[in-house]
Amino acid sequence: MKTYSIVVTVIACLSLAAAAYFFVQYNGLSSQMESCQTAKAGAETQLSDAQEQLLKVRKTNAVLISALDSFMIPGDTKALTIGSQEATGVEQKIADVADSKDRMMMETNWADFKSTKLLNSLFNFFRDAANNIERTLAPKS
Repeated sequence: MKTYSIVVTVIACLSLAAAAYFFVQYNGLSSQMESCQTAKAGAETQLSDAQEQLLKVRKTNAVLISALDSFMIPGDTKALTIGSQEATGVEQKIADVADSKDRMMMETNWADFKSTKLLNSLFNFFRDAANNIERTLAPKS
């Protein structure tokens, strides 16, 4: 009978130790889960803010496109001068455009404006830039 009581005591002690171990593990996982949920909530807030800002940019770009499409300038209206430093700055910024098709279109329109100084060429540059923004902001499928 003494052997059985020793075996039962050992099993009870091992069971208590296992229960304590699993309790500690559960508490650790619970705190990790809480920190993950907090991080997720922060990321969702940032995503919501970014989506809101993107929506504002889309609306502003839509206004720009509408305004640019609402009128035409007589073909012979020319700019008086083009500042060389400013033109170089525009060319450098065009070179930073990531999409090669957009960059080539902008380079062509800017070169047309620089060579002719016609305001229609400048507005074509603006229209293409606004359309490029619209394509960039469009949801990817």
